[in-house]
Amino acid sequence: MQRRDLLKSAAAPAAGLTILRSGMLRGATAPSNKLNIALVGVWGRGTAHYATMRNENVVAICDVNELRNKEALQIFPKAKAYWDWRKMLDQKDIEAVIICTADHHHAFIANWALNRDMHVFCEKPLGISVEEVRTVRANYLKRKAKVATQHGTQRHAYPNFERIRELILDGAIGELHTVHSWDARRLPRPGYPPAEGMPPKYLQYEQWIGPSPYHPYSPQYFGGSSGLNCLFWNMYRDFGVGQMGDMGAHTMDLVWNAVDCGAPSTIDIDFEVSDKYDPDICPVKLKAIFEHPANSWRGPVKLVWYQGGLKPEAPKSYVDLSRVGNGAIFEGSKGSIFCDFTSRIIIPNNDDGDFTYYKRRSKDDLLPLIMGTGMPTQAPPPARPAPRPQQAALPKGMTAMPSAEVGPNGFPTIQMMEGGIPPAIGMPNDVVERILAAEKAGQPAPGRPDPFQLEWIEACKGNRNNFVTGMSSKTHCDFDYSGTMIEQMLLGLVAHRAGKKLEYDGKTGRVTNMPEANDWLKRTYRPNWKLDG
Repeated sequence: MQRRDLLKSAAAPAAGLTILRSGMLRGATAPSNKLNIALVGVWGRGTAHYATMRNENVVAICDVNELRNKEALQIFPKAKAYWDWRKMLDQKDIEAVIICTADHHHAFIANWALNRDMHVFCEKPLGISVEEVRTVRANYLKRKAKVATQHGTQRHAYPNFERIRELILDGAIGELHTVHSWDARRLPRPGYPPAEGMPPKYLQYEQWIGPSPYHPYSPQYFGGSSGLNCLFWNMYRDFGVGQMGDMGAHTMDLVWNAVDCGAPSTIDIDFEVSDKYDPDICPVKLKAIFEHPANSWRGPVKLVWYQGGLKPEAPKSYVDLSRVGNGAIFEGSKGSIFCDFTSRIIIPNNDDGDFTYYKRRSKDDLLPLIMGTGMPTQAPPPARPAPRPQQAALPKGMTAMPSAEVGPNGFPTIQMMEGGIPPAIGMPNDVVERILAAEKAGQPAPGRPDPFQLEWIEACKGNRNNFVTGMSSKTHCDFDYSGTMIEQMLLGLVAHRAGKKLEYDGKTGRVTNMPEANDWLKRTYRPNWKLDG
């Protein structure tokens, strides 16, 4: 069987009906085609879902900052508001959950929602331990016939993802053997911040800590702006996994979509260039090497991950990798593909590479994009340059937008708002403000539904039951596909801690050559917090 025939995706989504827990039908022909959605984490990344959610029924919202709930209720007035997502998930009319919390809550909320047969959209990463992501993935696989999931690697909607996969499958660079990918972000930290001040009364700080070991309140955890506050806490191991699960999830997704891998068989770290292990802080510089066995269409493949400024050698001297913050290089027997999220270049191994061995597929054989069109990256220029939007007025006490760059003491400098409130707690939700202003002026609300989110919405309604793409079904980035990807990245952190090359059995989820390393695949939770609730 030819690999093109073996892996060709079924491009046409099929309309269908889904039987809900209530026994009602929801689908293309149902009387009401709106989904009952709950949003956990209404600020930051949560605001990116507003445009899509406003076309559905938002029945519940949840945030540890009760001021955020009050803001969001202005545009979701029919929703019930919570600060504890565990209580929210007992609300009987919730059909689907969107998770935009801090990373250390992701696997918990996702698993609890799946246990209640709810559809789940979870921002990346799916969890912060190998055990967490394996648990969520296994739970999804038991229910995949009746629930739809999507992992928040929204860049997957760029057409470049499928174009690269086609080139690899069709042999444009010969037999694939090695892939390099990287992220250039650097967020060093000297350790957990010391206690400083007290949390405002409207911030449920204990709930924000959640299942993780307790750390006293510090404005350092809340020093960022909307959508970027993760940069202020995700380097701390009790709350995140650094770039392995942040931009690493996005960049490895570009690779994962093309290589059809499961869990790696070995994981190694280049300790000559990587940071030393720190029990509290995730590494800034890290080079991890993952080896994967052959599958039905390719031989063994090596995936090499670089972060913190480390990068591979360029395929040609004229390629300047320093200008590419997130990218990948696919190496094959006949050439290489150098790419970022939206563009790609094919480079033959020799000067007279003629590409006669490569047959370009027809338009009818192209892999399906998300929602048919993906997220276009090229558009005609406007007739006249659009005026630059004026910078919103900063809250009193602040002189500039927050920055996660470190100051003289090794931590970011936190600009406190009036009353000693850090920006992530007190800055107004400007997305809500813009929506309300547009409604008052009789204009369309700002923003438009995201194709990546819409794909999940359609799958929740049963409109994509027969859809298959690559290694996922219903959606491009379900918890099966994305779960194994994040499992690999987290294994890189385990090997970094182990200080040696690890051998791994993906079927059992066990390290086979260092028994004590299996204790590092999981983490310990505070009392009354259960992953499987």
